[in-house]
Amino acid sequence: MVSRIFRYLQKRLLEIVKSFTQVVQSFASLKFMDFQSYRILGCPCVAVRDHEVASQIISFVRDKKAGYTVAINAEKIWRYKSDPELRSVIERSIFPYPDGAGAVLGLGWLHSADSDKVNMPIRALEVANCCKLKTFILGADEVNHELAVANIKAAYPNIALVGHIHGYHPKEFALKQVLACEPELILIAMGSPIQEFWAAEIVSRLRCGLAIGCGGALDILSGNVKRAPNFMIRNNLEWLHRLWKQPSRISRQLFLPLFMLQLSYFFFIKKFLRYRSDK
Repeated sequence: MVSRIFRYLQKRLLEIVKSFTQVVQSFASLKFMDFQSYRILGCPCVAVRDHEVASQIISFVRDKKAGYTVAINAEKIWRYKSDPELRSVIERSIFPYPDGAGAVLGLGWLHSADSDKVNMPIRALEVANCCKLKTFILGADEVNHELAVANIKAAYPNIALVGHIHGYHPKEFALKQVLACEPELILIAMGSPIQEFWAAEIVSRLRCGLAIGCGGALDILSGNVKRAPNFMIRNNLEWLHRLWKQPSRISRQLFLPLFMLQLSYFFFIKKFLRYRSDK
């Protein structure tokens, strides 16, 4: 009886290993411009450090093509398989980069790839200031938008700001404003995933230009919202700070235990496979 149970468990374990091997093969890494792109539970994400992003933004802009970035976090990874519209937007992006602890942990645990939580809005503003890029800023409410734009002009005086509007205009009106200015860089602070959908639509109508989602960056740049303390950012706890500030976000974060469980499962299977190969 005991031997039967043992054989059954051994068979099941081998089936799991075989299944995981197929998953790993389907998640094969891709060369993504100058960086390596991996699959985290199916979702693509580039392994990149924060200080490396500026050169990539410059490269995209100089290529004179239209494209958009996507900030990859645990929520997008979790929704990747179940949300066809979001999955399509992510797959068509030219630079899906790590924007949260889930992405950074996934790259490290599943692929042993070093990465950072990239502060893309700030890196983009620094590049726009350095290269005097034609920039359009879209998003946030009217008050925070105007405050943020004023602070951006003061902090980054070399940016060629060709236009800006808050995020509460009708969609078609906003898109026409952006297209009329023919910007090289478009910063969209509409919240995720709305900003990614808007970015995809904007670049589909542009001949060239890079669209970057900014989430709540304009609210922070306005001075009315404080970002998490540095020690929380360094330790991948920014999500906890947001939850503390906005308890209503709890409904969006209920999936996190299941996400971490699934990530841990594949991590330990990877360890097991490595152990078997070393024997």
